Parts: sequence; C-alpha cells; structure tokens
Amino acid sequence: MDDCVVLLAAKSFWLQPSNWWAILQVLIGLGAVIFVHELGHFLLAKACGVKCDKFYVGFDVPIRLFGQTIIPGKLISWKWGETEYGVGSIPLGGYVKMLGQDDNPGNLEEQVKGSMIEGESADSAILASGLIDKSKLDPRSYLAKSVPQRMLIISAGVVFNLIFAVFFAAWAFKTGVDYEPPVIGNVIGGGPAWEHDLAGAEMTMIGDKPVEGYFTYMDMAQEIVFNGDEKPLELRFKRYGEDQVTVASMIPKKGFIRQAQDLPLIGVSRRLTPVVGELGTLKGNAADEADPPLKPGDRIVEVNGLPIRDDLELRQALARDADLVATFVVERIPEDKEPGSTRVTSKVPRNPMRRFGFSVQWLPIAAIKLGSPAEKSGLNVGDEILTINGQPRGDLLTVDNRMILAIRDGVPVTLGVRRKSGTEETVSIDPVIPKILPDLGPNQPIAIDSLGVAIPTTLMVESVEPGSPAAEAGLMVGDELVSVQYLLSEAQQSDEAYSGLKKKPNVDFVSDNTSWAEVSDLLQVLEAGTEVEFKIKRGTTEQPISMKSVASDEFFQGKRGISLTVMQRNYKSDTWGAALTYGVKQVRNDALRVGNTLAKLIKGKISPTNLGGPGTIAMAATSEASQSTSRLLLFLTFLSANLAIVNFLPIPILDGGHMLFLAYEGIFRRPVSERVQIVLTYGGLAVILCLMVFVISLDIFRISAL
Repeated sequence: MDDCVVLLAAKSFWLQPSNWWAILQVLIGLGAVIFVHELGHFLLAKACGVKCDKFYVGFDVPIRLFGQTIIPGKLISWKWGETEYGVGSIPLGGYVKMLGQDDNPGNLEEQVKGSMIEGESADSAILASGLIDKSKLDPRSYLAKSVPQRMLIISAGVVFNLIFAVFFAAWAFKTGVDYEPPVIGNVIGGGPAWEHDLAGAEMTMIGDKPVEGYFTYMDMAQEIVFNGDEKPLELRFKRYGEDQVTVASMIPKKGFIRQAQDLPLIGVSRRLTPVVGELGTLKGNAADEADPPLKPGDRIVEVNGLPIRDDLELRQALARDADLVATFVVERIPEDKEPGSTRVTSKVPRNPMRRFGFSVQWLPIAAIKLGSPAEKSGLNVGDEILTINGQPRGDLLTVDNRMILAIRDGVPVTLGVRRKSGTEETVSIDPVIPKILPDLGPNQPIAIDSLGVAIPTTLMVESVEPGSPAAEAGLMVGDELVSVQYLLSEAQQSDEAYSGLKKKPNVDFVSDNTSWAEVSDLLQVLEAGTEVEFKIKRGTTEQPISMKSVASDEFFQGKRGISLTVMQRNYKSDTWGAALTYGVKQVRNDALRVGNTLAKLIKGKISPTNLGGPGTIAMAATSEASQSTSRLLLFLTFLSANLAIVNFLPIPILDGGHMLFLAYEGIFRRPVSERVQIVLTYGGLAVILCLMVFVISLDIFRISAL
C-alpha cells in the first residue's frame, strides 16, 4: 500500500536462507540453458560425422594467481568414448571442441594440422589460392564438411534453445503459473493513465494485441513501450467497476521511471490486494501501533463497518476517514495453518501528516482528468488556482485532505481562478472522494484527485506558517530549495529499514530530478521528528537550514503504513497440446520483444542503460524462482529466446558471425580471407568485451544502489 515501504524495508535477498533453494534452482536452470545450446552443436556435429573432443558446460580454464592455481579449470570431467565431458570452473558459457574447428581464424594452420589424414602435411592441404584441399583432411574434421553441414552445426545451438524454450514454457503452463495480470493499480498524477481515469482498470487490447490467456502486467508495459513511442496508441479497457469496454487513444510519455527516463509509458503501477504483505507494517506509522497488531497474510475484509473487497475500496475508505481511528476486521489464518480462518478486529490509529509548515509555489494546471469535477466546472489547462473558498490556496499537498473534509461537512467549494487569458473569476466546483490518491512520478505534477487537476510546483517557498518548524528555522518566503539531507538518528542508522536512506542521504532537487512533493512523500513514512537539513538559496547565496518534522493535528494521511500483496492470477493449460501451443506463442512473443528491443536500441529509441548483465539476470531469475518453479521456467524461456536472438547476431565470434562467413563461402565458393576473418573476429571480440564491461558496470551500479 505504501510504495516507500519496499524502499525502506529492503533486506539482503542473497543472505536469506529461505532463498537458497531458489538460488540453487537458478544455477541449475542457467546451466540447463547453456547445456541445451551446446547440446545442439554437439548432436548436429555427431549427426554430420564430426569428431567431438570435448563437451563442456562452463570454461575449463584454470584461474592462477602469482603462478599458483587457485581454482582448477575443471570442477568435474569424465571420458566416454572419444569425447571428454565436464563442467568448467568459469560459469560464463560452454563449448563443444570439434576436430578442426577453432573460433580464432588466426589458428587456421593449427586447425588444418589437427584435421589431416595421417601421412599428409598441412602445407599440402593449404593451396596457393588460400583454399583447403578437403581430400587431404580427415573426413571427420569440421573443415572437411560442406557449407550446408557446417551451417547446420553452427545454427543447431540457437535452434535447440528455441525448441527447449517451448518445452520450458509448456511445462510451466501445464503445471500452472501465477502471474501479475494486466490490471492497473494506481496511476501517476498528470500522466495519460491518470487523465483517462485508468486506476483499477483492466486492459483488453493494446494496439492490435488482444489481452487474453497468459498475458502479464509486464507484457502490457512492454507492448506500450514498443508500440507507443511514435504515434497515439489505442487501448481497450474496462474501467474499475464497469463491465463495458472503453476505447481510448493516448500518447505514452517519458520520464515516469527515474532509472529509465527514456521509456514511453502511460504512468501506472501494479494492482494490489487487501492482504497484508510480507513486510507487514512500517515502524513509526499508525499501522505499527495497531491493537492487536496486524500480521502478514491478514486479509482486510472490513474498515469502519464498510465491507472491503479490493485494494481500491480499502484506499478510498482510509482516505475518506483519514482523521478517524480505523477499525479493521481481518481474516487471519491460524499459525498452525489448519484449514479455515479466524476474524480479528484491530484498531489502527490516525496517521498524521509529517509537516514542516511551509509550502512551495503552485503553477498553472497542467492536466485535467476526463469526467472530473474540474472538467465539469469548466476549468482548463493553463488556468491557475489562486484561492480556495476565498482563502489563500495554502499547501498543495493538503488540498485533497481539505476537499474530503468539505465533502463530509457539506461545505460548498469555490475556487478563485486566473484564466490562461489573464482574467480572474470565481468557479464553483463539486469535489469527490478520490477513488485512489495518485502516485507521484519523478518531478511530475501533483494530482488533486478530489478535483481532477494535476498541478506542477516550483522549488520556491510560497508560504511559511507562523510557529512552525520552518518558521523557527528561519525559512522565508522566496527562498528556493536546493537540496535536502536526511539526518538519521542513531536508532534509525542502526535499523536495517533505513539502509536505503543511509546509502543516499542527500538529494539534490535539480540533478536528481526530484520535486518537493516526492521528498515530502518519503518523509510521510518516517517517524515524526525526523530531522533534515535543507540547503536553500536566498538571493545569490546558499545556506543550510535544519528542521524536524512534526505530526500535524489538522491533516492526516489515508496511508497508514501497511504493505499489501501484489494481485496474482493463475494460468493453467488443460492439456499438454494446449500447453505446447501456448509455449510456442510465448517463445514467439519473447523473441519478438528481444528483436524489438534491439531495433529500438539501434535506432536510439531506448537507452543502453536499460540493459542488464549477469548480475541483473541472476537477480531476476532468483526473484522468479522464489515465486515458483513455473515462474523460473518462464524466465528461462525468455532467457533462451534472448540467447538465441543475440547469439545469432551477425557479429564475428558469435554463431551469427560464423554463419555470415559460411554464407560468404557458400555464395563465392571460397572462404573469407584469413586476414579479413582475423580483423573482423578481433573487432567482434572487442565489441562483445566492451558490451560485457558496460553491462557488468550497470549491474554493479544497480546492486550498490539497493
């Protein structure tokens, strides 16, 4: 329920014993993907009569330090027939060593020497033209085989990856797989999804892609990214509480994800369920003081006498009664996990807003929600709200609170508005109880859902309340916020829940693309009394100002510090035939997504910083494995499709590069010259090494930021 809960309560995934089985599954799964790829090369080589000297998963290169072997090259090996099988100590791939085959074209002479019929010399086999006299080669040599045969051998790894990816997916679908459906939870204020009132909506079609069967939330996001960056995207959906399908055309926007600013999205987050998540309640917040305590797994079925069926009903009830003690009724599974559940009534205190007593400058309205009170009252983009009920407009972050109180008390609302044309007038408006208080995006407008307007702010202080922490610290109207530093107490610094803030206690508003609203939102989940140091600009000078947040006795949060679980559905194929059919569909979709991603990278539509290396793959795979074996199988399906596409790119040193050389040989009846092969191969190697260094550095950055 509280998005910051995840950030504040993050724990080391790798050190938790409960995740070790998932990690072992990942190691086995990744090994299986590599094994399958090399198995394809091996079996086709055998079928074409090529002698295979080695078959290894992992590279059997010993790791030495100061002349001493610290890690042997082989973890395990055995000889069966003419082939040595084994597991190498470097888990970055695998290989099949074929007679007369070497990835380094500079070793052509050595390849030929190893492929000669007994009694023949390499000199006699290499003709003046540079061609090889195959009659002098061992017929079981890779070099002795025809171009089509060598193409089959080279392509077999990719083909096997795709074939086994189908079986991985089919296995998952036949077993049954839980997934996050394409149902929207919250929306980011001012974004396309907010403007079209998509909170709680369920997608039925994205562009020309129907949403049916196994179609996940991430599938929805990817379809929007791939199809919505060049023209308006048509979406079909069912709004929350409606059965009819609505069609809307919207243009995705960039900037909704701080770590991936270049992705075109509509500004949504996952749908949740009214079940307390594993993180439970957040220290220092109201839910942490619930009597009796709320526990992970509790299903919230009633709040203040109102039945709760989903997360939106829960959020709306808590927003409406934010200034009241909430009486929760939860269904709790007994600790002995016997069938059935018990009902527990728990009192959850109010959760006061953490405030400093100042507000920043409002700007004119940036967006208006369709069908909202603002639209009905005639407000327009570019209008500026000056007063509320004849009083100064105050803190933008408290407007929803004030509107909810006005609705409950039956107080009419009027707004003093300066129109875009410059004229001023009074507008009557009928606010509504927000369906859900919208999320904040990186420096995005603040959505006031009770009115249906999204309003950006500046970093300029507009008002300071007398007697507030801000006034006592000396903050003045006209000061400009430059940065903020969280001065955590000793208790907070020793608490793992604040590990994220300890790693990045300083925020620069401009360079970090952060608004005061985002900082304030984070402070809402920290205990009242948390001290921060602002750097402010007054005139031409900058100076620090420290102050502590206080718990407001006037404004209260709908959020009470509860983590909720993500919505899950289950897809299961009735028959193996249906599972295989869906497996083919899944592999095709995964391959298309990989291809689309590469195409957008080449066109500059997506930043390379969105790529991930071995660390990202390992974390994602382990996360999926911790959910279920079926989820891991589907991740391996995607990884196999990824490996197949990437490995078949026409880059020398990859299988696709070998195919390129073979295609040339097949067309012109002669191989690419040794010199050209050497230059291209080392060039391809340089590209791959640079790419590996780049993605590994991205992994290190991501992991260090956790």
